[in-house]
Formats: sequence, structure tokens, C-alpha cells
Amino acid sequence: MLRYALPVATGLVAVGVVLRFISPSQLWLDEALSVNIARLPLGQIPGALRHDGAPPLYYALLHFWMLAFGDGNFAVRALSGLTSLASLPLVWVAGKRLGGRRLAWAALLLMASSPFAISYATAARMYALMIVWALLGFLALARALERPTTSRLVCVGAVTAGVLYTHYWGIYLVGVTGLWLLVRAKRPRIRGMDPTADEADEAARRASWMCLRAMALGSLTFLPWLPSFVFQTLHTGTPWSNAAGLGDILSVLGQYAGGGPWGAALSLSLYTLVLLGVFGESIDGHHVLVRLKARRESRPIAFVFMGTLMVAVACGAVAQAAFVGRYTAAVFPLFVLLGALGATVFADRRVLAAVLAWTTCAGLIVGIGADLTQRTEAGRIASVINKEASPNDLVLYCPDQLGPAASRLITAKVEQFTFPRGDSPQRINWVDYRQVIHAANVEQFAEQMLTLAAGHDLWFVQNPNYPGTEHKCTRLMEWLSTKRNSQVWVAANQGTYSEYASLTRFPE
Repeated sequence: MLRYALPVATGLVAVGVVLRFISPSQLWLDEALSVNIARLPLGQIPGALRHDGAPPLYYALLHFWMLAFGDGNFAVRALSGLTSLASLPLVWVAGKRLGGRRLAWAALLLMASSPFAISYATAARMYALMIVWALLGFLALARALERPTTSRLVCVGAVTAGVLYTHYWGIYLVGVTGLWLLVRAKRPRIRGMDPTADEADEAARRASWMCLRAMALGSLTFLPWLPSFVFQTLHTGTPWSNAAGLGDILSVLGQYAGGGPWGAALSLSLYTLVLLGVFGESIDGHHVLVRLKARRESRPIAFVFMGTLMVAVACGAVAQAAFVGRYTAAVFPLFVLLGALGATVFADRRVLAAVLAWTTCAGLIVGIGADLTQRTEAGRIASVINKEASPNDLVLYCPDQLGPAASRLITAKVEQFTFPRGDSPQRINWVDYRQVIHAANVEQFAEQMLTLAAGHDLWFVQNPNYPGTEHKCTRLMEWLSTKRNSQVWVAANQGTYSEYASLTRFPE
């Protein structure tokens, strides 16, 4: 039976590779925003991001990618797909370094079949890139701690800069990793009877200091972006969600396994493997011992993984920022490595093969479902407007967060505006968003839109359930209905689409 393990494992990895390039859904809000910002002239991207709330590296890469391959759905997602593909050999090398070929195969299968990794491989966002940076950071740091040569330390600094310029959760990851290095560098010197061991301890402390300095130098590259980061922190944040809390860690990490009954079963399996990776130890081919003390090889990984999550929650609570599952891409590879450590606790090859077969197949099943999920109802809405709208009709989005996905698909010669600012729908201005919503006068805004739509139909795209909009989209709908007759053309379908909306026509 085991002679078929290699070809079967290779086939399962191949399925995971294919799933990284399949998604029939139209781009949803975040993806459309990425494309609309990245298509700007390169010099204008930092200014646009100042009102969006993200660092610039991914957008600059996507800018050049679109110059070469266009801005179609498959083209813009393929950048994430190829980036996610690069994570597979990296996680193999990381697993092999951590525990040999058995662990390398376990890590590769878990990463290849992960619904989380597959989902963000098919999204025009920076999360697949963050996974790659985390793996590169793991490998660069491991090599530099072994032998801190100049070239290896430069790699540590370069990866640090890449992490910080890709997503702001990189700040948490870099900070917690730096704390671990500091603890490692300052651990007390214990003089023993073995000079060789004393020498090795001193070398480890010296290497930790050198890596810490390399990370500090890499972090200095963030200084030119610091004014934009401070402005975004004070004025953008995550107005579409509530502040982070401790309970978010458990609920959000459930996204690693996806949804539905298969996802629930997979989640239980993954968390069991992670716990075994931290506390489990193989006694023989038939018994596993669970200790209260963490395994030595898992301690740094578990420290950085949990430490980053805890710091993110604490900072989110203070800054009133959200804790969102996709942000944890910064530490997701550490979760995979801990799970792989747990799988290799099973010394019997047949048991190990069965465990990996189950988790891999369950992950691929959930991943297929996620790939086939329609992320946005924007396609249905745009199809109706393109077919039924007359030139110079007015399309109004409430809230503005519905605008980027639908406007990308609308080819009819219509005027398009968004509530609350009356801006164009291509991008979202997140600056002081909640205050702007609160200050918006619905009646006055409605009258302005009706004046602009004089002599033409008004098409109203709305979802009243967006956090922070204070039911003003419902009030806007009611106010428009008092002035014109209404006809619902597309009903909001919450059960089918993650980003759902309705389309109402107010004929002249």
C-alpha cells in the first residue's frame, strides 16, 4: 500500500496547484479596489493608498503585472496564483529543515490542500505574497542563526522590508520575531563542564544579536512610508468592522479550514495536529505521549505564531481595528509547520499516511467549494444595467463599497455616484469614514441625485447591512421611493453571494 504513497501524494499536490488558478466569480470589492489602484500611474499609487489603508508593494507589483498581462479576472488573479505556487517548494524546504523529509511532505500536503491558501491564491490581493514572505523569513532567519554571514543577514533585512511593505500585520510579525531574538540573545550564560557547549551557546547569542540588528536595519527602510502609515492609522483603520477581541482568534482561525461540515471536520483535525505538534511526542509506533511542556523544535514557531495573534488583538483593541482571518496570512505558514510537526508524531507510516490523506482530501474538497463560490452579485447587477439602462441614466451605490466590483463590469453609458460622498465608484475613500457617514444628510443627498437624474432613470444598488452605515441606505431607499415609483430588478441574494446587493430602478 505504501508504495503508492508517493504518486498519490504527488497527484493531490497537483490538484492543489490547479485549484490555485480556478475561480469563476467576478472580482469582489477588495479585488476590484486592488486593480483600480494598481492601474494608476505608478507615482499616484502612494497617494491613492493614503486614502485606502495599505502599504504599496503588492500594488506596485500588480501595476507592472497588468502592464504585461492585462486586467482581466484571470490575469490579475494569476499573480496571486503563481505567488501561492512559489510557497509550495518553500514550505517543503522549511519542513525538511525543521524535521526531515517526512515533515517536508506533511507540510507540502497541508499547504497544497489548504482551503485558506487556495482561496487567497485565487484573489487579487496581497495575502498569497504575505505567505511567501513568511516562509522566506523563516528560512532566511534559520540560515542566518546557523551562520550569520553578511549575505545571509542581508537576506534577513530584505525579507523584513518586504514583509513591512506588503501588509501592516508585518509589523506585528517583525516585532514578535524581534522579541524572540532578544530573549534568545539575552538568556543567561550558564558555565558548565563542557567548553564546547558553552562555545555553542555564545555563538547562538551572538547570531541572535546579529539577526536582530539585520531586522532593525531592514525595518529602517519603512521610514519613507511612515508618514502615510501614521495618517492611515489615524484616519482610515477598518470602519467596516468592530474592534478586535480575544474571541476573534478562535473564530477567525476557523477560516483556515473553510466552512461547511467538511470544514468543521477539517478544523478539528488541524487543531489536533497543531496541539500534537507543540506538545506531542512519539514513544513508539503505537503510542503518542502528550506533555505539558512544549517540544523544543516547536517553541520558536509557536511563540511567534501565538505572539503575533495576541499582539494583533491587543493593538486592534486599542486602535479600534479589526482582527480579520485573511490578515493572519502573515503567520499562516507557521500554523502549517506546527500541523506538519503534529502529523509526524505518528511514527507508523500507515497511520501518518492515513492522517495526511484525510486532511489533504478534506482540504481539497473544501477548496473546490470555495473556488466555485460566487463572491459578489455585481455580475448580475451589471448585466441588467448594461442591457436595460439608457444613455445618461444614473447609477447610485449605497454604500460606496458596492461600487468598485459593479462599476468594473458596467459598459453602458451611464453616470455613476456613491453614497455618502457622491464620489465615482472606482475607489473608496476610507478617511474618517464613520464620521462622514454620520454627518451625511440623506434627504439632501437624495435630492442632489434626483436633480442629476432629471429626465433619466435612476438605478439604485444597495445593501443596508454594511457595518457603520447606520441604516442610511435604507433611509435613502425610502426617500427615493417617495419621489419616484420603484421597480426591483435584482433581489439581494445573501445565501448565494458573499457580497450581495439589490438593484432597484426608479424610472423617470
